[in-house]
Amino acid sequence: MFDAPAPGHEPARSRLPSREDALPRAAELARRVSALLGRPVHLRLTDNRATLVSYRRLPEGVRLRLHHLFLDAPDAVVRALALYVSGDTAAREVLEAFSHAHHDQVRRERRPGAPLRTRGRCFDLKAVHARLDAAYFDGRVHAVEVGWARRPARRTRRTIHLGGYDARLREVRVHPALDRPTVPAFVVDFIVFHALLHADLAATDAGADLHDAHDDAGRCAAEHTADFLAREAAFPLREAAWRWLLENLSSLRRG
Repeated sequence: MFDAPAPGHEPARSRLPSREDALPRAAELARRVSALLGRPVHLRLTDNRATLVSYRRLPEGVRLRLHHLFLDAPDAVVRALALYVSGDTAAREVLEAFSHAHHDQVRRERRPGAPLRTRGRCFDLKAVHARLDAAYFDGRVHAVEVGWARRPARRTRRTIHLGGYDARLREVRVHPALDRPTVPAFVVDFIVFHALLHADLAATDAGADLHDAHDDAGRCAAEHTADFLAREAAFPLREAAWRWLLENLSSLRRG
């Protein structure tokens, strides 16, 4: 999957096509991708502002979730979709270029609804946020909203977003798999601290999340700057937190 583009200006809320208009176009798009893959494609349109393309390969075919901006994709982009679903990561560049060209169809604001939930069964992220802001950021990230992400469908995942900072919404969302009594408090502190550090350094390191920031072995990726890593080292139990996450990734993926 890949994320929505972040253009230099904020476009207006996207306009969803009507159901009557979208259904035949979606069916035709699914037929085109299916013909290229040689497998049935079950297509679901979305208005997701973060993830524009995602898929699952199943024995009975491919489940493809696609932002509605792809409804009128030209042949080259449809071929890139088929290649991407087949595992050709180079096709991502074509899809990203197309999505950037049509970024006005991607909404930039959260749908109206309840604010992020801060109190979990085991951890109160509002209290965690306030304590970390005072201890490490001198109040600079007090306006960032911190809360629990929605619980995903129950299935074993190959990857997991443990926590992340959304620069557009100034939000930190933490995966609910961490809201359990077996998770040490210092691990939750570290996840929130890491995301708040992205918020504090937003001018140079915005929009990253822990899924992007480390691989399945828990190693930090190259996009973390020397300044980021130096400041992250100020967290006293950083190494212990990474070690715990590495040892428990499998159970966290299972939810």
